[in-house]
Parts: sequence; C-alpha cells; structure tokens
Amino acid sequence: MIQYHAFRTWQAMQKRSNNSILALSVGANHARREMGQASNPEVKARMLLNAVPLTERLDVTAAKATKIFESAATDMAFLAIPQVMALHIELCVQTIVECQHFPGRIKRHKKEPGWWGVSLLHKTVRFGEHETTVDHLLDFILMLRNRMMHGAGKVDSDLVQAWKNLPRAAKARWESLAGRPFTYTKVDMPPTLGWPEIMATLAVTKESAYEMNGRVQRALTRAQWAEVIARDYRDSTTVGRRRFNAAPAGHGVTGPELDRVVQRLQGHALTYYSDLAMTPAELRAGRDAVR
Repeated sequence: MIQYHAFRTWQAMQKRSNNSILALSVGANHARREMGQASNPEVKARMLLNAVPLTERLDVTAAKATKIFESAATDMAFLAIPQVMALHIELCVQTIVECQHFPGRIKRHKKEPGWWGVSLLHKTVRFGEHETTVDHLLDFILMLRNRMMHGAGKVDSDLVQAWKNLPRAAKARWESLAGRPFTYTKVDMPPTLGWPEIMATLAVTKESAYEMNGRVQRALTRAQWAEVIARDYRDSTTVGRRRFNAAPAGHGVTGPELDRVVQRLQGHALTYYSDLAMTPAELRAGRDAVR
C-alpha cells in the first residue's frame, strides 16, 4: 500500500472519526446504564448532563434524559454517516486532482465535462476496473447519505429499490458488518439506524479507500509516481519547499547538494511509498519534472 498525500489525510481523519464515534458510543451506553441503576434518577440525570459544559442550562427531567441517551445511537448515525462519507468523497476528489497532473489519466464526463457528481467521482477513481462488492455497497451508502441530507432522513422507493438490487454478496457483506440487513418500517419514515450502521459505513469506506489505493497505484506509471513523490515532498515539508522553490527550473542546487536532495526524496519515498521501491535515478527524474 502507498500513502500519497490525500490518502494520508484521509487515514488521519478516518481514525479521528472512528475514535470520536467510539467515545460517543461508550459515553451514551455508560450514561444509559447509570440511569438504569440510579436510586434517584433525577439527581443522576443532572449529574450526568452537568458533566458537559453549558448543559446545566437545560431543564431536563430524568425521563427526558433517559430518552436522550436511548436515542443517541440513532441521532449519531444521522450525523456520522454523512460525515464519514464526506471524508471519503474528499479522498476521491483529491485523488482525481493528483491524477489530473497527468493529461489523459482522468477522463471527463462526456455530457457534462465541467460537472462532477459524487457517483461520477467514485466511478472515475475505479480507473476502468470492474465494480467490487464494496463499490456496490458504497453506492448504496451514498444514496442513504443523500436521503439524510436532502430528504429529511426518510426512506423513499428509490432507496428501497437500491437495497433490493444489491448483489447477494453485497447484502451479505453489509449484514456481516452491521449484524442486520438494512431495516425500515415503511416508505416516508426514517430507517432503523444506530451504531451497527455507523460501524458498517466506517468499514465499507475503509475497504473502498484501500481498493482505491491499489487502483491508483496500478493506474500511474513509475515515472508519474516519481513526480507524485517529488511534488508530495516539496509541498509537505518546509525543507522540501525551500529546496524546490528557491531557484527557477534548470538552475539552483547541483553536484553533491543535488545528491542530498535526492537522498531526502529517497527517505520520503521509503516512508510513504515503499511498495514502489523507487530508484534514485527515478526520483531524480521526478524531481526535475516538477521543478
């Protein structure tokens, strides 16, 4: 696996989201258990809620506090799934931006070349490879996310049909991750959502990101990867920017100093692009191409 800049950014944010969701899950479950075991629920409710700054302003009864903690998983799902998908969409966008440095690598949409819908972004970063089980699931989660953001979170007939049309392997994969199928009571009502759906979404987007990583690795040539590494090093470090930007192309550092710059590029490549096993000659050519 390679860790180009956009992928590293996604990894950091995905880990942060995962940890935050875990913390919220633990907190909600702990509060619910505390309320259930409390000898004086009213006092316990104030104690739990007042532990968070500014919540002392809320006039919440024990019954209302219990409902808050019980509905936390559902409410978090409506917040977390769009946020997790937003991180994945940003990875798609930045991967395309990186590949656009190489003319012809990214194919524009024929009918609307200046428009990038989210589904088109995801299709583009497949680089012509066949859809996988995770691709099918990601398309379904994208539709679910759209209903959350633009349809008041309600199930519609299109979402129901999208679930029904999923390949058997995709449904089985979702159920293995969430522990249950996509569940809803009826159309025009919110679906059954909670921590299982959040965790399944995190898992699917992670698998999709790793598939994208492999696809982009195969899509670019070694010479192009040398440019990616050089550009990444140049734009990611203070030293790199100074070395690359101090002089116009064709001038600047030469001789032993140039070798030291290539050595720094080798270190960057070994840290984040070790699977490519780039040679000093390739990295030098990549550096010259982006100066």
